[in-house]
Amino acid sequence: MAQNSQRLLTSIDLLRLQQQGDNKTRNVGSKRRFEQISSVEPRLYQHEPVPLFQRASAVALRVNKHRQPRIEPNRLKASTISDAIHSCSHADNSEAPSQKPHLSWKPSSSLNPLLNLSHSRYGLPEQLVQNLASLGIEYIYPWQSSCLLGRGLLDGDKNLVYTAPTGGGKSLVADVLMLKRVLENPRTKAILVLPYVALVQEKVNWLRRVVDGVNKDVEVSSQIPEPKRSRWPPSRSVRVAGFFGGSRSRTMWADVDIAANMLVNTAIEQCTIDDLGMVILDELHMIDDDNRGYLMELLASKVLSLERSVQIVGMSATLPVREAKHKQSKWLNAKFYESKFKPIAIDEYLVCENLIYPASTSSAFSRLPTQTSGSDSSHSTTPSRTIRASMHKELRNPVKNAVVALAVETACEGYGALIFCGSRQACQSTALLVGQAMPDCDKIALDKRQDVIDDLRSTLVGLDAVLEETIPRGVGFHRE
Repeated sequence: MAQNSQRLLTSIDLLRLQQQGDNKTRNVGSKRRFEQISSVEPRLYQHEPVPLFQRASAVALRVNKHRQPRIEPNRLKASTISDAIHSCSHADNSEAPSQKPHLSWKPSSSLNPLLNLSHSRYGLPEQLVQNLASLGIEYIYPWQSSCLLGRGLLDGDKNLVYTAPTGGGKSLVADVLMLKRVLENPRTKAILVLPYVALVQEKVNWLRRVVDGVNKDVEVSSQIPEPKRSRWPPSRSVRVAGFFGGSRSRTMWADVDIAANMLVNTAIEQCTIDDLGMVILDELHMIDDDNRGYLMELLASKVLSLERSVQIVGMSATLPVREAKHKQSKWLNAKFYESKFKPIAIDEYLVCENLIYPASTSSAFSRLPTQTSGSDSSHSTTPSRTIRASMHKELRNPVKNAVVALAVETACEGYGALIFCGSRQACQSTALLVGQAMPDCDKIALDKRQDVIDDLRSTLVGLDAVLEETIPRGVGFHRE
């Protein structure tokens, strides 16, 4: 007992006391009796026992607290956007952008029986039609039907170059032509050329869902010859594989029916180029790209030089009509089809000095301010909405202020905003700027954003530091 009451402090105990401010004297290395320091707080020596087993709820609570993303408080407030006050009685208020969402036009077979993919003119298997219907594609647009029923296209006798606006259904036309060729001839293979790896992976997943349970027209044992150098036995099912740089796929040319990139050289080396029946060139406008355009041109040139006929289909949303009609279509010996159909109406506006103008007034800006009179300019360039100037120094630039204000307004209405920037650094800085002005979200949305962060962190390249800051605010960016 006497020995316990005379317990001495070590230098570690003194260091703890100095950190707590209980002792200002430096006595490192010396020992003092326990009763000499009566001001020592009991918590330094009376440790609370830690249980070996704890409730799962307590552990989960600590994990969730650690998992919550760190969100800095808003530093910026987006400027408000209000309707412009027109001083002229003849101003056209119908040009003001509507806050109501546009309803998309959906095709129906009641308009035209040929809009149903189950029509006999297309010759598609019932299972394929059912798969497309389960994915939301039961009918097609009139322009798609008109394009597909062009002379020689469904039979594979004619090549095709076509252009249509984004979201108008370009890919479905090529998919129908490709699947019909592959299903009707058991030896036919098709190559789909896409510009980006992400598109290849997405397309492979889509096509595999489309051809799930779809069989070719003939019996395997009697009519399908044994594929050369194939790793698997012949099958009636349609096999889809993706090939791209960095891919670890061991699938060979003989193992697939639809390949999502360039395999012509492999087919030529294995003397199986006769199996190639169709080549689809997506984003055909990239043939003029300085970095990768020559690859697409080289592929098309090899296919055109083959002794047998291979159907070539090229499509793009941004291909100039005059160039496509007189250059690409002539080079590929293809029929040209143009569609201007947009299933969802698109309203275009111009922003200048915190003022929003209808795009129809763009010609007036080229004449201002020296070539128009005051009355004429006030009528032809009447703004429809006004963006309030920001008091934040980061948003003093009218362009940045407009971008942030429009993006935040769109997000608050429940829609997504897509912003295009001129450089990689501009993408990153704009994402940070918009994120600082985004409103707070509820816990459910925050958990979903945290899931995105966890998925990105688990990838091979890891999580970008800026994305870790912007994603909790609901903003992402892509710098490629």
